[in-house]
Parts: sequence; structure tokens; C-alpha cells
Amino acid sequence: HVGKVLAVLAKDMGVEVLLTKDASLVNAENLKKYKLVIFYTSADLTLEGTDKQPPMGPNGQAELLEWIRDGGGFIGYHCASDSFRTPEGGEVTPYVKMIGGEFRVHHNQFTGTVRVIDTAHPAMAHVPAEWNILDEWYLFKNLNAETMHVLAVLDSGAERQVQEPYNIPNYPIIWCSEYGKGRVYYNAMGHREDVWDNPDFQKSVVDAAHWALGHGPAGAEPNLGKIISGEDLAKVQTPLPANEKK
Repeated sequence: HVGKVLAVLAKDMGVEVLLTKDASLVNAENLKKYKLVIFYTSADLTLEGTDKQPPMGPNGQAELLEWIRDGGGFIGYHCASDSFRTPEGGEVTPYVKMIGGEFRVHHNQFTGTVRVIDTAHPAMAHVPAEWNILDEWYLFKNLNAETMHVLAVLDSGAERQVQEPYNIPNYPIIWCSEYGKGRVYYNAMGHREDVWDNPDFQKSVVDAAHWALGHGPAGAEPNLGKIISGEDLAKVQTPLPANEKK
């Protein structure tokens, strides 16, 4: 369904788009053909997945990041932060540092409030300032304070009293950054098909694409430390003592 929506939006934008599950196409030579890469992916893409689609080559992660550094645009939706995970007890992967955060856990879906932080940013031009929407909301770890420009946060609202893991301060849910000469945008929304069918969400996809393609100023100065205290940042990234994986 995501591919169908992206195909329609690309046609409306007048741009060509290749929709594929073939990760082997993400390589230095092939990337020269493209200006923007969008990930709706999970796991280590250099390994064959359960769908038996071709994986990236062993240097795929490095070649993608080099392409972004050289001026490519990158967008990740939802499960893109569940790709190239940090190994248990290991160093944060280069991909996670690039995208800006790593999926930790999610629980039951609920209607949360997306609160826009940077109302002037072109990628947020059509996002309601306080957007109440039903989705599957990720919780994160390894948020990259050195690069992250927070565009919007999630306010769990009354769900804090229903699901304990969400009983935390408002936390980043849409953000962007500069990566060398390239631009990176991540939006944790998009698990549900009705989110992708939402007109406001679709407008935000188009706006994000224009921004990632380099249109207009980047406006991506790191601001995580300004909008959330160190103490609160620790709270939003710390699992419960008996953390369950879901």
C-alpha cells in the first residue's frame, strides 16, 4: 500500500520513482541514477529477508551513506529506524547515527497528538500544529542529539495512564538533519494504511521530498537539547525495568 501511495504522489509531482524490494540496487554505481532514496524497511538489509528478495551487498550500508554525504536525499518512514540495528552491547551503527534514532519498542496503537515544534520548516508546511491521529507509535533509543533537528514531538496524552511505557515526556517523532552535503528526514508515522491515505500525511510526504531534494534552505540546525532536557531525554530512551520486546 505504501508503494501505491508513493507512486501516485510521484506522478502528481512529475517525477519518476522506482518501487522495489530488491536491496541489491542500493549500491554506489546504481545510486548515481537517483536523487532521493526512501526507506520503509527493517532489519539488516545486507542479509536475505524472509521475503527472499535480494539483499544489499556487504558494503551497501557504507555506499548508501557515502551517496548521502555527497548530496543525496534520504527519507525514512516508520520501520526505517528498525534497520541496521545496533548489536547488543555494540557500537551504534553508522546508519542509525545517520537516520538519527533507533527503534526500541512499540505497544498497542492509540490516538496520539503530534505537536509541531518547527512550524516554519518547509517539510511541516501542511502538518496540523496539533495533529490527533491513530497509529503505531515507536519508542526510541540512540537519539542523535549532535545532528537532530526536531520537527515534531509525540504527546501521548491520556495514554500515559493506560500504557506505562508511554508515560514519558513528549519525545521526537519527526526530525531531520544534514549529512555532509545531503539531507535526511525521518517520520516515525506510517504503520497504518489509513495514515498513508490521510491527505495531510500525503501532503507532508510531498513536502518532505521537496526538502530532501535540496529545495530551499536546510533549516536543520540541531535543536534536541533545546526542546528536551537531558533528564527528560534519558526518560524517553530508558526501557522499563522489565522491558518487553514487541
